Amino acid sequence: MRRLKKLLPKSKKERGAALALVAASITVLMGMAAFGTDLAWFYLNASRIQRAADAGALGGVVWMPGDFPMATSTAHATTQRNGYQNGVDNAVVTPATVAGEINQLEVTVTDTVPTFFIRLFGFSDMTITRTAIAEYVPPLRLGSPDNQFGNTCDPGEPGCTGQPNFWANIHGKWTSTIMGDAYSSWCASANDNPSCAQNPIARSDGYLYGIEANGVGSFTVEFNDVGFFNTSGGNPTGDQIRTGDRGCEAWGPSMAPDCGPTMYLALYGPDPTPLDISDNPLICSTTVGPQPQVPESDPYFWNSHAGCMTVNNPSSGIYVVQVRHVDPGSVVDRSGLNRYAIRSTPGTNLFALRDFSIYNNFGGSTTDFYLAEVPDFYAGKTFVVELYDPGESAADGTLQVVDPGGGVFNSGECRIFDRDNPSQPWVLQQTIPAGSNCQELVNPGEYNGRWLKFEMDLPVGYSCGACWWKMNYVYTSGVNDTTTWRAFIVGNPIHLVPSP
Repeated sequence: MRRLKKLLPKSKKERGAALALVAASITVLMGMAAFGTDLAWFYLNASRIQRAADAGALGGVVWMPGDFPMATSTAHATTQRNGYQNGVDNAVVTPATVAGEINQLEVTVTDTVPTFFIRLFGFSDMTITRTAIAEYVPPLRLGSPDNQFGNTCDPGEPGCTGQPNFWANIHGKWTSTIMGDAYSSWCASANDNPSCAQNPIARSDGYLYGIEANGVGSFTVEFNDVGFFNTSGGNPTGDQIRTGDRGCEAWGPSMAPDCGPTMYLALYGPDPTPLDISDNPLICSTTVGPQPQVPESDPYFWNSHAGCMTVNNPSSGIYVVQVRHVDPGSVVDRSGLNRYAIRSTPGTNLFALRDFSIYNNFGGSTTDFYLAEVPDFYAGKTFVVELYDPGESAADGTLQVVDPGGGVFNSGECRIFDRDNPSQPWVLQQTIPAGSNCQELVNPGEYNGRWLKFEMDLPVGYSCGACWWKMNYVYTSGVNDTTTWRAFIVGNPIHLVPSP
């Protein structure tokens, strides 16, 4: 009998209860599906908004800290290209400065997006906000805190005082790097020989100088002795004569008084990436051929060349001056040593960009040279100085890194490396703890054709007013030397940083 009851159909009451349970379950499942669909829609839009905020911050930060309005407009244009135009379709894009971080930019993007299924539960849209902060590590100003890079006259001559004691330097293409120019010389050995062992870091764009002209109505760029000057008319060239030019006649196949490379000079307008001049507007360019040498007692004079290197009503940003030699191809007159100076109108700042080569023509034993300006917003970061072929002297000497306070850097750890050539990795030679001086004892010829590097950890509390660092030469004999220096802050120049 019990078995028979189990086989009989359920009552109507029982079937009604089951239908109610199924209906309730379907409602719950549909709600969960609706929630899942809208949740996925939320995450998709949140990801898109975050990418737009990231792009806006990275695009605009290159104008920081000098031009926040341009940083703002660039951030708006960048987020628009990524689908979010400020003030259109509920999108709000808000660029902002970051307190205490003048080279950072914060971009917040907010958008309201419609929902699908959860609107049945009273949620017709969702407001999503995402923020990104980007940091720009601009190229350091190198070599000069003034409006001039290099001497006005030869400090070795009577009456020439108050000079920075160096000339800017560039060597001919096929001059050996052992002569002291790390980048414009294409030969790792042997002068005036295109079949020489090649310099692996040789480049054709020469050296770059930046000009900031905030607050002046116009400026003009001038050069002192920027051509290759060669022996002629009984007037010799040599490292310690006038600027120290040595034309190709010193070792090349041509003995003509006007042999040597032709120089190319150019002035470019500012853009956010001064180290890349391929997209900078060209304002002026000219060439200067090699020249016969003049008597050592002749006065020095400044020349703007072609008369086109004047800018009226300059805008903000860094104008770039390029000094390079014209590629001589396969003809002779390819080598030589060219020393010169460059200046702009008083009230502007002129400095080297990326790196620079100089000829130290100071006849004394102890002097210092401006190295780099390191503002205090780099506190806590690592400052790196690379020197090629430094400290050539007949006696031992010491190279000291001097901080803005005027003392040898000792407030953070300093690491010293060397290497024989740029194809090799750096080799750590010593680690100098905080509290001890960051300096290197240099033996005669120790860094001839070799590299020396200082890595300095700036303390978190690093601060400065005038933030220029110097390289101090302490020697017991005279130092006349061509060398190439590079200085930078470790890190990707443009990068995102975590939001607080």
